[in-house]
Amino acid sequence: MRTNLPRAVRALRLRRGWRQADLAARAGLSRSAISRIERGQLDGVLIGNVARLAGALGASADLQLRWRGAELDRLVDARHASLQNHVADMLSHAGWTVRAEVSFNHYGDRGRVDLLAYHFALRIVLVVEIKSGIGDLQETLGRLDIKARLAPVLARQAGWADASSAVVALVIGDSRAARRIVDAHLALLHGFPLRGRAASAWLRRPRVPPPRGLLWFVNAANARGVRFIDAQRSRKRPDSHLA
Repeated sequence: MRTNLPRAVRALRLRRGWRQADLAARAGLSRSAISRIERGQLDGVLIGNVARLAGALGASADLQLRWRGAELDRLVDARHASLQNHVADMLSHAGWTVRAEVSFNHYGDRGRVDLLAYHFALRIVLVVEIKSGIGDLQETLGRLDIKARLAPVLARQAGWADASSAVVALVIGDSRAARRIVDAHLALLHGFPLRGRAASAWLRRPRVPPPRGLLWFVNAANARGVRFIDAQRSRKRPDSHLA
């Protein structure tokens, strides 16, 4: 496996003037673990430890799989598109006006909103982030926070009436790995008080005051249905669903 991890860790550590023991203390790892990583001995290194190491260095780590050139990108994009279509259809049937792939460039903040929806009766704008898989959850939440802040601006640019409130929704492709990541980072998700079935119920019949955020897992394998799984109970009830 080709990776710049050993050289990058060493270079960033030395740039800060840290010993291996200093980095280990900040990352919550052993000095021997840091030494093995810098020597390129990566067998058995946990992805979570790499993320902690990167965070201690003020960096970020991305794990990329490559398979048959661009064919993997098409496969991943197809899953993302499937999730996006499911959620867009559900919102449309619930009375929301929906726009997909809304780009923005506002005073240096650039990006794209997977789904932007508006409820005219309640003047609520909804920002939906679709994740077919979770990489860096903190980075995802940071980007979503920027989009939430710009939601009223995006609503006006879409020609909708001034929004009275904004709601963010994080939609994650259902997998055991994704549920494990969410379960391990529930403290970061305090801004998503409605999850699973409760999130679905509110989207179908929104009311004021709206929640700050919504979170649910979607199984895109079923072309006709969307399965909503409560993140807080995903370990105990992996088969709970909403038809």
